[in-house]
Amino acid sequence: MPETQGFPGLLDHFEQRLGPVQEVESARSEEGNRGYDLAFYQAAEPPITTVVTNGLRFQPVTSMLPEELVCSLRTDQKNVAHYLVDSVATLIIRNRQGMEYGSIFDNEQPIIAETGITAVIAHTSPLFDESFNLFPNSEAPTLQILSLVPITAAEVDFVQSEGADMLFEVFHLNRTNILDVRRRSAV
Repeated sequence: MPETQGFPGLLDHFEQRLGPVQEVESARSEEGNRGYDLAFYQAAEPPITTVVTNGLRFQPVTSMLPEELVCSLRTDQKNVAHYLVDSVATLIIRNRQGMEYGSIFDNEQPIIAETGITAVIAHTSPLFDESFNLFPNSEAPTLQILSLVPITAAEVDFVQSEGADMLFEVFHLNRTNILDVRRRSAV
């Protein structure tokens, strides 16, 4: 993932927390340019793969700050993280509307076969400290990093009644493995 003018240090910001870049899927294909690359990072502990958009921040979308998306899942669910990040980024560009923390992309049916996952919620990182979410820092942020977390229909309902922060509190209290899309609902 090449450094991009205006955002020096972003690659280091990601690699310090997510591990080294394993591969990059170019924005350019036979179908044209989708507007962002996808970078795949892998960490040994916990064994996770994280898919990150690179270039969404330059697209003409309305949001509080330019943004990039990340989704961390178990290493064996790399293809699911890829699908979620790519799908949500495509919807953001198509709608010209970014996400904010607590935003949900919801579906009536499961979005991942043979699971109860019907949505993704954008949130601050549930895996890394607060300094991960705003780049270069919270005093002078020029980029927000939105973590996409797959959630169930019952969890969507819970967020609508209790709020996103309460859902993440439930995840914490129940020790919910949010890195596994095959998990049971936490509520």
